[in-house]
Amino acid sequence: MLHIYIISLKQDIERRQAISKSLENLGLKFIFIDAIYGKELSEDFIKITRDKSRGGILNRGFSATPGEIGCTLSHLKAYQDILDKHIDWACILEDDVILDERFETFIRTFQATELDPTSLYILGGQIDVSKDKIVKSIKNITVVGGQKFSKTIKSEGFIYGTCCYLMSSCLAEKLITLSQVNFIVADDWQYLVGNDVIQKIYLSEFVDHPSGHSNKSRLKKERELAALNKVSINP
Repeated sequence: MLHIYIISLKQDIERRQAISKSLENLGLKFIFIDAIYGKELSEDFIKITRDKSRGGILNRGFSATPGEIGCTLSHLKAYQDILDKHIDWACILEDDVILDERFETFIRTFQATELDPTSLYILGGQIDVSKDKIVKSIKNITVVGGQKFSKTIKSEGFIYGTCCYLMSSCLAEKLITLSQVNFIVADDWQYLVGNDVIQKIYLSEFVDHPSGHSNKSRLKKERELAALNKVSINP
């Protein structure tokens, strides 16, 4: 069965209880990755990380926020665990995703036979992105675990978040290696595709995220605030 990682702050007890209940009700096993809380990182560490920044972050007018740094490091912890445990494929979720029976079917019937290990497969979470911005192929469609994933066409600049995706050990290794030299925000898919770290992005729509509803994610709120304040690239 496909391994499931949940990225979650250790102190977020209510979120952990909610996602645990959802997965246990579906009869699925999972592993928590204790997330790194950006606000607890030292100023020196944040400055060193910002100095290593590459990608779209350099052009947006404000530097990596503590939350973005913590989020990225948290996902890298999951990638390292994939490599340490020699796991071929894993599903990585954040602790506030919304799951239903489609996710259970996806996990239980998952087969990697037709998958490209150099590509990223996103399970959903794009409800707050205008549908006309993400172009999906009508021909290049892959069925994984009973769910349709469409290849996106030059849309990586409009795909946001890291709430739910499928990751191969091949891709995990490439991202770990890259992180040793540069800091790339976890969801800078445009940079990662543009620099051939990720070859293609496939998108499905069977997992949802509350940032697309009434509540914005913490990271999104922090980004919006930083954009308003226009934090300098190298403070």
